[in-house]
Amino acid sequence: MAKSFRIRHDARDWFSKIKKQKPPINTEFDLYYLCLMMGLASKNKSTPDPSHSADFVDYFVSDYKSQQNLIIGLLIQAELSDKGLTLDDKSQAKKILVKLIDPNSITNLTDDGMNKMNAYASGGFDYLQSKISKPYFAEEFLIRYVEILKTEMDNNHNW
Repeated sequence: MAKSFRIRHDARDWFSKIKKQKPPINTEFDLYYLCLMMGLASKNKSTPDPSHSADFVDYFVSDYKSQQNLIIGLLIQAELSDKGLTLDDKSQAKKILVKLIDPNSITNLTDDGMNKMNAYASGGFDYLQSKISKPYFAEEFLIRYVEILKTEMDNNHNW
């Protein structure tokens, strides 16, 4: 069984003011997703320290379930790119797929796949923190977030 999605304690604190503003931030997975997408787009990852992070759910919550395969696809693409590979490198790509994908797990990720996803979410949080000060208003944060994400997507040839 794959590990859980993890969020860093400092990320929880950093997002604390906008997490209370529902909507648009409705779940902790929303915060995780924002960090994850920024990490994937900016190619930033860092290993979250287990003593400074916490498991919060071990499945894709209902709002993200329909996007599960797309999110996993972005993870695969990021890992291929990180290793300088494309899907055309069939033998090497297959090795990466086997390391990341487990069709028998609830998330369809292996432990390694979940660890990589958590690393991109952690790296995305690091990147966000370097670009934006602690947010106090969800709407202002989301406007700035989209600007930064768009820039990163434009700079990432895989997106």
